[in-house]
Amino acid sequence: MGDDLAEDLAIVELLRRMDVGPDADTRERMKQRILAAPPPEKPLALSSVRRVGARARVAVAAAAVLCLLMSLGGMSVLLSRDALPGDPLYGIKRTTEGASLGLTFDEESRALKHLEFAAARVTEMETLADRSSDAESQLRALSDLDADAVEGARKLTTYATTSDERALPSLRDWALGQYEKLGTLRPRLPGEAGKHADTTMWLLASIAQRAHDLTARIGCTTLTSGESDPLGPLPAKDECTAAPQATQPPPTGTTTAPLTPAEQDQPAEPGATPSPATQLPSILPGTSTPPTSPGTQPQQTPAKPEITIPLPLPLPSIDLPLLPGISFG
Repeated sequence: MGDDLAEDLAIVELLRRMDVGPDADTRERMKQRILAAPPPEKPLALSSVRRVGARARVAVAAAAVLCLLMSLGGMSVLLSRDALPGDPLYGIKRTTEGASLGLTFDEESRALKHLEFAAARVTEMETLADRSSDAESQLRALSDLDADAVEGARKLTTYATTSDERALPSLRDWALGQYEKLGTLRPRLPGEAGKHADTTMWLLASIAQRAHDLTARIGCTTLTSGESDPLGPLPAKDECTAAPQATQPPPTGTTTAPLTPAEQDQPAEPGATPSPATQLPSILPGTSTPPTSPGTQPQQTPAKPEITIPLPLPLPSIDLPLLPGISFG
């Protein structure tokens, strides 16, 4: 046992004396490499982690709130379609209508939208009357009706007299239709709403009269007087002189024989289209029919039952309630 221990100690002593491991140059290179290496990245501070986490939570919460508001807004717009004056969602309905006007850039389309909104107010008033609503709700509908009717009539008459005269009869028929509906509804309107309805009916009658007068001058040299009022261009008051009609020259190689005196005096055949000055019938009660040539029968349009429009309108000036600066008369 003692011999074995002595041998082990001898081996250890020999190992101590041996020069093992890297030499001096190798150790120096290793030292320089360690010193030149970049420092290790510092671990992320706990405060920074908390700050980033808080920002992320705020962003998620803001996105959730925005999505909720958009969903509620879309639902409010859908629910407001059937809202009536006096309902909480009626303001949203009117805001939506205003937004649709802002997205309409064609003048004719904008005018027709105003008239569409005005007609919707009459329908809403009929529903309010069926529910026996208070006068305040009816007054709100009448005020909005007045505003849209004035704006729609002004835009459409301006468009018709400058671009397409065919829009004038449509405006006249629209005004007469709304006048008839409101006249039927008038006895059911309470208090101040009934008085306001009289002014609105007079406004609708004025729009119909304006469109009728302008329609009567279609084909004349001058259609408007060059002046305007809140309802749009005013019709010219001078005598109607037929505008010259463009004629097509006869085909080459053909001749047109002049009419004999007997042919010139011969009355027009039945079914022939009269001139613009003679083909417009009396549309509104109280308006005169343009003179017709002898031997022809003026067209007649049956009057609407139970509705009498006091036209022409030599009425005193009436200021439309809630529409400052607009008066007629």
